[in-house]
Amino acid sequence: MPTSTSFAVEIGGSPLPDDVRARLVSAVVDDSRLLPDLFLLRFRDPDHIVLAKAGAKIGAKVKISVEVAGGRGATGLLDGEITAVETDFDSTGTFTVIRGYDQSHRLFRGRGTHTYRQVTAADVAAAVAKRAGLRSGRMDPTSTVYEHLTQSGITDWEFLQSLAREVGVEVSVTDGALDFAKPTSASTAPVGTARPTEDPLVLQQGVDLLRFRAVVTSAEQVSQVQVRGWDLATKKALVSTAPARTTSADLPGANPAKLAETFGSPVLVSTDTPYRSQAEVDAAATAMAEQVAGSFAEFDGVARGNPQLVAGQAISVANIGEPFDGKYTITTSRHRYDPVTGYTTSFAVTGRQERSLLGLTGAGATGTGAGLAGPMVALVSDNHDPQAQGRVRLSMPWLSDDYTSDWARTVQAGAGKDRGGMVVPEVGDEVLVLFEQNDIRRPYVVGGLFNGVDTPRVGGGDAVDANSGRVNRRSTVSRRGHRIDLFDDDGRVEGITLAVAGDGLKLTLDAVGTAVTVHSDGTVRVEGKKGIVIDAASAKLELKGGEIAVRASTGLSLESSGGGVTVKAGGALALTGTTAKLEGSTTTEVKGGALCSVSATLVKIN
Repeated sequence: MPTSTSFAVEIGGSPLPDDVRARLVSAVVDDSRLLPDLFLLRFRDPDHIVLAKAGAKIGAKVKISVEVAGGRGATGLLDGEITAVETDFDSTGTFTVIRGYDQSHRLFRGRGTHTYRQVTAADVAAAVAKRAGLRSGRMDPTSTVYEHLTQSGITDWEFLQSLAREVGVEVSVTDGALDFAKPTSASTAPVGTARPTEDPLVLQQGVDLLRFRAVVTSAEQVSQVQVRGWDLATKKALVSTAPARTTSADLPGANPAKLAETFGSPVLVSTDTPYRSQAEVDAAATAMAEQVAGSFAEFDGVARGNPQLVAGQAISVANIGEPFDGKYTITTSRHRYDPVTGYTTSFAVTGRQERSLLGLTGAGATGTGAGLAGPMVALVSDNHDPQAQGRVRLSMPWLSDDYTSDWARTVQAGAGKDRGGMVVPEVGDEVLVLFEQNDIRRPYVVGGLFNGVDTPRVGGGDAVDANSGRVNRRSTVSRRGHRIDLFDDDGRVEGITLAVAGDGLKLTLDAVGTAVTVHSDGTVRVEGKKGIVIDAASAKLELKGGEIAVRASTGLSLESSGGGVTVKAGGALALTGTTAKLEGSTTTEVKGGALCSVSATLVKIN
């Protein structure tokens, strides 16, 4: 039997004209905790007058409300906007169809890349609402503060939904205001002993429930959920455990944890998101426990038309037997009106599970950005790491003109405590980047890249043999041109060269000639606090210079153990000392070419 109901439609702030309203064949309003609300108005329109008379244009505001006989005035079902108009013709006649959504459909339009720093999820939701031309509605505070958050190439809706899943809230738009709030708990529903005639939120079989299907299942239920991450500051694992519980169903005869105990109390461990703080893993564990546990009890029903049965509303179901009697929070509802069958309301309770095709595909995807599997290129935009760990920030012009990443760790050879290389990329360098678990929030720089602009510095000979293809030279060169070259040209050039730019200072280790050459356009200074030893073994030790000065602060000794000592000067030779002694163990000869002079205050011979 049809329910006595008045179904009112306003377009552009005006009610439908009577002759247009009389043509209404059916009206459908769908609402959901997880998807945009939609409406569909179908009119019989053989002379194509409905659109013009109703003022139905794409973008026009639409308000749909219901007044049930005996009620307390009209109850609003949806405030939305027209997004499509249609005309259909078949054997049953000509029809005009008007479709639209609540204003959350704006969050599906376009994909973009945006960066947020030092914000909570609620802060981000408010910023997205403003960008989409929506007001900020109910914004429940969230405790997790994100140092850096990226929306990477996805819609605003997908981005907000992924954030909501991480912190355990829901996204919806009501009267042009974006809500980012915790879901209504089923426990707030009225007691099931009330009669449906006394409370429209109490449903009973055969009274106002026309059809239903209830399910209590242990499938995929666990006793608790554990989420793990990694703390870069302490180099320790982050772990948070949350018991299995849900706010979407409150059944005296069953709960998810007890159902899981039947099969050994399994634990669900999640490691697929690289969390970096305890607050993040705590929030994620609680949210995931709700998402998993929420599917233990599901309910699909069709009731007599009731405008209060909307998504997010807590209801009581009674007189259908245990374990199904209890309290539920509606996930989705459909309000349908036509002049023949009247007004009916169908609804579903599925917790955080969205069973629609859209929910199972795009809108249900996880993550705050498109998955970035595989290596990507980026440009270094900042290398002033406040923690002095060699990290850099990155820009990705292929992704967005104004995107800047969080601090990215750079891979360093042999990195460890008080050891390892430290080669920090320059600002403007092109680098190869990988993302931890394909999450754009966690970049790692693998290394630098040459390109058509940034080419390697030429010098030191050909790097690759033109005939064999063997690599003959491997080099490390600084921005100013200081370099280290390792040569492997078999039998010809082998060894290591260390040189400053311009070769004004150069150290060569020649592996072929086993020679060490030190060249300097300036001064070479060798110091040793405990001594310096130069040992040529049995070979020749030669010192050359325009002038050679040997100075000793305590003594100077010249000794030849196997041969003579020759001191030869091209000019005058002067040997002076406080005392002087010239002694030969067998023979001593003093000779002057033209003159030999020996003088002193006293001269003794023999």
